[in-house]
Amino acid sequence: MASANKMNRSDLRRALRHSRVLEVEVQSLRCCGYGAWVIEHSGRRSAFVDDQGQALWRDQASLKQALRHCGVREVYWRQPVSHDEMIGRPQVMGAIPGLRMPLGD
Repeated sequence: MASANKMNRSDLRRALRHSRVLEVEVQSLRCCGYGAWVIEHSGRRSAFVDDQGQALWRDQASLKQALRHCGVREVYWRQPVSHDEMIGRPQVMGAIPGLRMPLGD
């Protein structure tokens, strides 16, 4: 198994096969890419890493494809900031906590 806070593709497949995964969260990281975290029923939270062990994914398409190949069918899209904050609107309405999104083929 990968380190306590990282999960590679084979680790994720194994966790899914053994029904340990509660959800997979995906988050856009300001101006640098995307990250995904695997939350297990036990409460353990692990970064989903690529083949080189990097948790930062440059584009959303490659991250979604990797998750689909592992067997993930739905992700929880986290939005750390509100749209108002991202576009510079003076009155921030508040961040949306997240949105469930299916990973289509």
